[in-house]
Amino acid sequence: MRTALLYAPALSLFCLAAPFAFAQGDGSPAAPAPAGHDTVAYKYNYAAVEQINGYMNDSVAAAIRESLLVDQIAVSDSSNIKYLKAQLAKQHNADSIKLAARKRAIDSARQRAVPAYVTLGGDTVVTIHAPTPTLTPQERAELYSDRVLLAAKSFSPKFDTLSVVDNGMSLDIAFREKPLINITAIDAYWAGMDRIALANAERERLHAAIAAYKKGLGLWNILRMVGLSLAVVAALVALFMFVSRTFRNVIDRKITDNREKWFKGIHFRNIELMTSEKLTAAALFVSKAMRYAIYAIMLYAALPMIFAIFPATRHIAKLLFSWIADPVYSMGEGLIAYLPNLLRIAVIIFVMRYILKFMRYVAAEIETGRLAIPGFYPDWARATFNILRIFIYAFTVVLIFPLLPNSDSSIFKGVSVFIGVLFSIGSSSVISNMMAGIVITYMRSFKIGDRIKVGDVYGDVVEKTLFVVRVMTIKKEVITVPNSSILSANVTNYSTAVGEGEQGVIISIEFSVCYDVHWERAHRALIEAALGAEHVLPNPPPFVFTKELSDFAVIYSLRAYTRRPDLYSVICSHINRNALDVFKREGIEMIVPQYRSVRNGEKIVTPE
Repeated sequence: MRTALLYAPALSLFCLAAPFAFAQGDGSPAAPAPAGHDTVAYKYNYAAVEQINGYMNDSVAAAIRESLLVDQIAVSDSSNIKYLKAQLAKQHNADSIKLAARKRAIDSARQRAVPAYVTLGGDTVVTIHAPTPTLTPQERAELYSDRVLLAAKSFSPKFDTLSVVDNGMSLDIAFREKPLINITAIDAYWAGMDRIALANAERERLHAAIAAYKKGLGLWNILRMVGLSLAVVAALVALFMFVSRTFRNVIDRKITDNREKWFKGIHFRNIELMTSEKLTAAALFVSKAMRYAIYAIMLYAALPMIFAIFPATRHIAKLLFSWIADPVYSMGEGLIAYLPNLLRIAVIIFVMRYILKFMRYVAAEIETGRLAIPGFYPDWARATFNILRIFIYAFTVVLIFPLLPNSDSSIFKGVSVFIGVLFSIGSSSVISNMMAGIVITYMRSFKIGDRIKVGDVYGDVVEKTLFVVRVMTIKKEVITVPNSSILSANVTNYSTAVGEGEQGVIISIEFSVCYDVHWERAHRALIEAALGAEHVLPNPPPFVFTKELSDFAVIYSLRAYTRRPDLYSVICSHINRNALDVFKREGIEMIVPQYRSVRNGEKIVTPE
C-alpha cells in the first residue's frame, strides 16, 4: 500500500504536466532510427532498389527488342518470317526468364528491407522503404517528418488542403506550394500501385493525420487525456490496495495460522535441516517477493497506458512496450527456428528411454532367474545394466550436444572443458572406487546379506553401491568400507558355504580341560554339548581336536557345522552353556590347577 502511495503523486503530476508540454507545440521526436544512418543498416533496401531499377531497364530493353523484331516481321518476305518469328519467341522466353529472376531477387530483398517511418505526434503517417541517391530511408523519413510537423502547426482543417504536384522527376504532396513528401517511381513500384494513385492515397492519409493532430491540441481533448490518465492512476492505486490487502490479510495470515500444520520442518535422518520457524519466515519472504513482483508488473503495464494517452509521449509507450515485446518476439522466433532440433532431441530421448526400459526388463528377468544366460550370473544383471545405462546416457549426450542452442560457441565449449578438468582433477579417488565396485561385482566375492570379514570389519553386508559397501557388525554398528579398500584386502565370506549342496560353516571353540580327565571322556562331553545347541547340524556331526598340551591343561578344539553363520555368537553362547551343564553332570571340573612339585623322578604323573 505504501508503494502505491509513493507512485501515485508522481503519476498524477505527470498526467497534469504532459498535456501542457504537448500543447506548447514542441511536437514529439521521431521514432528511434535503426543502427546509424548508413547504407549497411539498409543494405537490403538498396539491393531492392538496384533490382527494381534493373527490372525497369530490362523491361524497357526487352520491349524495344521485341518491337524491332515485330517491325522486321512486318516488312520481311515470307521466306524470313518463320525465322524471325522463331527469334521473337526465343527472345521473349529469354527476357521472361531474366525478368522473373529479377522479380524473385526484388521480393527477397523487400522481405528483409528495414522500414523508416514519417511520424506526426508520435503516430506513423507514411512508411518509407526506398532510398534516394542522396538519402537513406531514415534520412528521408526524418526530413519528411520535420516538413509535416512545420506544416501541421500552421494548417487549418477548415481552410487548408494538400495538393499533389508533378515536378517531372517525382510527385510531391505539397502544402501551400511547399513539398512535404516526394513520391518516386521506386516508391510506387514498392507499394505495387500506380504513382498517381499512391500519391493521392498518401495525401488523404496525411491530411487525416494533420487534422487529428490539430484536434488533439484542443482544450477539451487535453482535459479528456488528463481525465483518462487520472483514471488509470486511480485504477492502479486501487489494484495496489487490493493486492496488498489480499496478501497481508489472506495469504500471510493463512501462512501464520497454519505454520504448525504446513511447516513441520525439514529433517534428514536425525538432522533437522530447517526448523518450522525458518520455513514460515521463508514462506512469508516468498509471499512478500511475489507481492512486490505483482506491483512491478502492474506499474510497468500502467505506464505505457498513460504515455499512450498523450500524443507527445506515445513514442515512450512504444519504447516501453518494445522492451517486453521485442525479447518475447525474439524468443518466439528462436523457438520456432529451434523446433526442428527440438524435435530431433525429443526423438532421441524417446528412443533411448525405451531402449533403457527394455534393458531394465531384461536385467530384471535375469536377476529373478526367469531368463538364464549360460555363464552369466543373476547378480551380474543389475551391475551390467547400470554400466550400460551410463554408456547410453553418454551416447545420448553426444547425440544431443550438437543440437543444443549455442553449442558451438566458444563460451559453451570453455565451460564444458572447465567442468571436465575439475571432474578429472577432483574425482581420482571416486573413479578408483567406482572401478573397484565394478570389479567386485563381477568377482562375486559377496552379496547383500552375506556374513563377511574384511580386515578388522566383521558383519553382514547391508548395502552394496558402486563406491562403498556398508557392513553391519554384531554390535549393530554400520561401517562404510570403500570399494578400493575391499579390492586390495582379503575378503572372508562365511555365507558361501551355506548354499544349496554345501555342508555349512564350521564353528570352532576352544576348551581347557585338566590333565586328569581322559581325552575320550572330554571328546564325548564336548560333542554332546555341541549337538544340544540350536542351529548346529547333526550331519556332518561335530568333532573335537586335541589341539595342544599346554603347561597346565589340555586344549581341545570343538568343531561344529551350521548353516547360520549370521548367528555365530549366539551358537557359540549356546554351546558354552551346554558345555557347562554337561561338564557339571559328568563331574568334570573346569578349574585348571597350577602347582609346583619337587621330585626326584621316581614317580610319573599321569591322568587317572
